[in-house]
Amino acid sequence: ERGTYEIIRNRLKSHAEELRTRLGQLNEERRTVFGSIPTELISTQRITTANNCIAQDIVPIGNVFIFGYNVMMGLKSVIEMADVFAIYEFKDGSMHELPADLINDKGFATDFAALYKYYKDTRFQRFQVRGPHLYMVFQVGKTVDDTKSFKFLIDGDNLKYIDNRSDHEVVFPSQHDFKWVRTHRDLHRDGEHPHISIEDRVFVETVGGDLTIKIEDNTRDGSGIYAEPVQEIDQTLDDAEIFYSIVGNIILLKMKPFKEDEFRYLVYNEKTQSARRLDSIADACVFLPEDHGLIFSNGYYLQTGVYKTFESNLSDLKFDRRIPSSNGEDYLYVFYQQSTGQYVLLSYNMIEQEVATPIICHGFSIFETGQLIYFKADESAQKHHGMQIWQTPYVGEDFEVGENTDSYIYKIGNKEIVRAMAESHEVMNLIEQDDSYANLYVDLVKKSTDIVDSYFWLKEEQAYELSKPLIDIRDAATAAVDEFDKVVRVRKNTAAQFDETSKAARDALLTATSKHFEHIDDFVKALAALRTVRGQVITLKELKYIDLAAVEELENKVAENSDRLSHRCVEFLLEENSLAPYADRVQAQRGQIEELKTGIQARTLDEEIAEGANELEMLIEIVSNLKIDDATQRTRIIDNISAIYSNLNQTRAALKKQSQALMSVEGAAEFNSQLKLISQAVVNYLDVCDSPERCDEYLTKMMVQVEELEGRFAEFDEFIVQLAEKREEIYAAFDTKKLQLI
Repeated sequence: ERGTYEIIRNRLKSHAEELRTRLGQLNEERRTVFGSIPTELISTQRITTANNCIAQDIVPIGNVFIFGYNVMMGLKSVIEMADVFAIYEFKDGSMHELPADLINDKGFATDFAALYKYYKDTRFQRFQVRGPHLYMVFQVGKTVDDTKSFKFLIDGDNLKYIDNRSDHEVVFPSQHDFKWVRTHRDLHRDGEHPHISIEDRVFVETVGGDLTIKIEDNTRDGSGIYAEPVQEIDQTLDDAEIFYSIVGNIILLKMKPFKEDEFRYLVYNEKTQSARRLDSIADACVFLPEDHGLIFSNGYYLQTGVYKTFESNLSDLKFDRRIPSSNGEDYLYVFYQQSTGQYVLLSYNMIEQEVATPIICHGFSIFETGQLIYFKADESAQKHHGMQIWQTPYVGEDFEVGENTDSYIYKIGNKEIVRAMAESHEVMNLIEQDDSYANLYVDLVKKSTDIVDSYFWLKEEQAYELSKPLIDIRDAATAAVDEFDKVVRVRKNTAAQFDETSKAARDALLTATSKHFEHIDDFVKALAALRTVRGQVITLKELKYIDLAAVEELENKVAENSDRLSHRCVEFLLEENSLAPYADRVQAQRGQIEELKTGIQARTLDEEIAEGANELEMLIEIVSNLKIDDATQRTRIIDNISAIYSNLNQTRAALKKQSQALMSVEGAAEFNSQLKLISQAVVNYLDVCDSPERCDEYLTKMMVQVEELEGRFAEFDEFIVQLAEKREEIYAAFDTKKLQLI
């Protein structure tokens, strides 16, 4: 079974490599046909302002951008527009300042002057573009939400001032693309370890001292796949506030244990059956395109269970907007922190299904050509402000990229190809998943079938025949479904044996490490238990799908404790009269020999003596294998054990003699009774024989019974002679009967 399954797994990986190669060829062709715009650094520039200021934000208008900043108030008594805004153009590889004609509007100038006149602490906060409108947002109070804004209409490369009464329009989009659902009493499951059912797909609770996520509806056991401590140990199931939301395979959990101030946010993936705490989703969490998963301010989480987070000191970020590229391949997600004015830019690639390293900045602009300009403001006021210019694929809809219109794949369309490539990458990602992924091969069959059925052009030679490896993957995954069921059963059995052996090892180790040893029997029992357990642990290595690292760790732990206990045992054996219990036991066993009445009693006593002999042999082995510096000590211990061993052998010899005497008496009585029984059976069978065939049948039965008696009484020569005579007698009787019937 294991060989067949592994062959199929290797076959799937081989098909995945073939698919990857063809996808790479198609991607190169796609870039050639539709034009490729890589993300790369163009240059680093500096903008110089007339006064020292703190840069705040930039916004593109046509081919120029407005640079917004705040001049230190102590330098000037009256703030003019030039102290807050400047217009620049990036041309011929450098920044050029332009006249402020773009924002030179009388109405705006009047409202701007009034704002700084009537609000003492006014400072420019940010630009915000919503649809065809530009908003200039100013903070006029102590908090970031105390704002006033000016509204402009973007008309091509020009701005038209509208009013200063549109503060209610300056809002962020919805911060969560899903709705939180509150749990209620009907979802509670009572029991020894009660929990709350999330649509019978996962089970959560905050009782018993920890927050636990379980995948089984089992209230008898409090363990789960994820746990973290809570502050209030004695809370009940009703005390916690629990919300959830389901997005495909992903189950989002929002939980606040009793008497705690903050919610905890966890993400559980039903396919990988794993949970992870991600508090970043509290502030903002939106969907990735094509149901790929979720993205938040410092990372992303895919439906397949793949996730990544980026280290960042920023918190309380809000989702600002999503910027798609014209080719449908890349999406830029923008998050904004109001208190510091910083942006986090996360670029997600549909085909690779991953997010590039985030860009953290204080302001950015993306032009029609796809050029991205951003800066990081200094904490202190400066005249010179560094800016980086990058080329990105986020070009405008009207931007023309060199295209080869004669190609076959041009007729298909870039977005269609990108979508098919993204879904093919999902297939490859599934193949790379560990097979603990729930319904892995069923999902592979479904996904590969859907792709082949959805995109008719995959079979074309001009599209590098992507359908061929996809069909091979589908066929191999279909074969893997049944084989995997067998593997699951083997793994379940292996896990059960490992758990059972681990429990036995823990019990033996607990005894070896915690018990106070005062008697040699205590040492012997503990050492014997450790030896037995070690043998069981070593046997585990032969099982299929066993975790060899875990077995090695368990074996090493048992071996270390066994060695430690052996040293303690040797130290104990050096004490006076340490072996007295063995000597007394052998003496007592010798005294029982004369009192034996039956062979069963003799066998029981022989087993006790054999057990004692094994224990003495183990003690000799322990002493012999340990490194004892003083050879006289080793010799003294072995001599003491050997003396007891000698007495034990004498006792065993006496027992053997007594056993033979008892067996002779008991055996003769039993043999005679068995012989009588055979004689009666012969008479009975002869009476019922009514044909020669029946004679042969019953003769065979009687011969079998005689052979069984020979085996049971093989030690008694006189009985063997009697059985030989009985065999001849039985044969003659049935032969005579047979001849008579004939």
